[in-house]
Amino acid sequence: MSFVQINFLFIFLPVYILALRVVSVKYQKPLLILGGLLFYTIGQKYLVVWLLISVAVNFGFHRLIFRAKNKTPLIIVSALFNGGLLLACKIIGFLPLGISFFTFQMISLIADTKNEKVSFKDFCVMSLYFPKLVMGPLVRYKDYKASLITCESKKIVTADGVEKGLRLFTAGMFMKVVIADNLATLWNSINVAGPHGITAATAWLGAATYTIELYTDFFGYSLMAVALGKMMGIEVPENFNEPYSSGSISEFWRRWHITLGTWFKDYIYIPMGGSKKGVLRNILNLLVVWIITGIWHGFGLNFLIWSIMLFAFIVLEKFTFVGRITKVKGLRNVYFIFIIVVSWVVFAISDTSTLLDYLKCMFFIPIEGAMPATNMFMRFIRTYWYLLVGGVFFMTPVPRILYKKYSEKWWAVFVLTAMFALSVFFILKGNGNVFMYYNF
Repeated sequence: MSFVQINFLFIFLPVYILALRVVSVKYQKPLLILGGLLFYTIGQKYLVVWLLISVAVNFGFHRLIFRAKNKTPLIIVSALFNGGLLLACKIIGFLPLGISFFTFQMISLIADTKNEKVSFKDFCVMSLYFPKLVMGPLVRYKDYKASLITCESKKIVTADGVEKGLRLFTAGMFMKVVIADNLATLWNSINVAGPHGITAATAWLGAATYTIELYTDFFGYSLMAVALGKMMGIEVPENFNEPYSSGSISEFWRRWHITLGTWFKDYIYIPMGGSKKGVLRNILNLLVVWIITGIWHGFGLNFLIWSIMLFAFIVLEKFTFVGRITKVKGLRNVYFIFIIVVSWVVFAISDTSTLLDYLKCMFFIPIEGAMPATNMFMRFIRTYWYLLVGGVFFMTPVPRILYKKYSEKWWAVFVLTAMFALSVFFILKGNGNVFMYYNF
């Protein structure tokens, strides 16, 4: 099931929120567990078995580690089990929806509860909480703890929480359904034409389009996940902090997909020594983290190239004169946008031959046999300009400022209602796409 399906919006979600509100306090946790199982398995019924087995095995690891005097070896074994299962699934092509996020969630949950005995009920709530089940954010045990205690003593669904959640959910759905899904049509059109059939201007337009599409798609999902957390009374952390306002690649990856970056830092980078064991060891630690990041996204050679590219620029920023560029106002933003847009092209195009030709086209390097359509760029601009402008608008700090200042004004209700109606209209048209990070 997806957050942007009619059945979810008008049947599952309202019925589920109402049920959470009316049941007695002692049934809230079981209902949270049931909600995760239903959300995950509707349309994918056979996968519930995999989900339940994984939860049961990892709960067994949790209890063994809690009782053990020497916990570290068992934590490593549990991490290898989960990581090995994820790797095996990627190799054979069996990829249950959200397996990467679910696996990382299990690894962190076991590590974070090594000294604290968690009930099976609470373990299931944390594992199966559906707002973050498929695409994150990666919620830590410390983020859940207070909510789980509250859940034992009072109602977690409140009118204020539902109201705030609906506002935020609408904003996220609009970004996904209206902006991202329609820009996907533009990116797909440019891909179909291919690097042999487009000019450099069109190639850069495609790169910019994918940059906007990926952000509005994934940020839209994250906003909806946060909104659902508010409605259900167990909140999840924000996953983006205006990443395209960054002035360096290093800064960008502290502000993009924050919970995943924090996960890599806390469970891989710091345990390996981080930056405290000299320059060469620091570079090696960064390399390991980025190679794992690439593999996490997939086994395509483009993901490895993408991860090595970002690793290289982070090292350059950290240890060479490039770091000075990231401190110069204006210049730092031009540098960052240029590098990140090119990196997303590498991320997006899996065929390395097509990728090489696309990059050649972007940088005015002749491609043998190319017959570019010179009118394509202006045709696409005339058709999609308002979506591109809207996408760029959502990439700036302005929407967050406006939302915080005006979202509770009486007239904002009409604006948000119009955004919700327009989003539903596009969903009913049936030309939407699955969330892009479902692939990972």
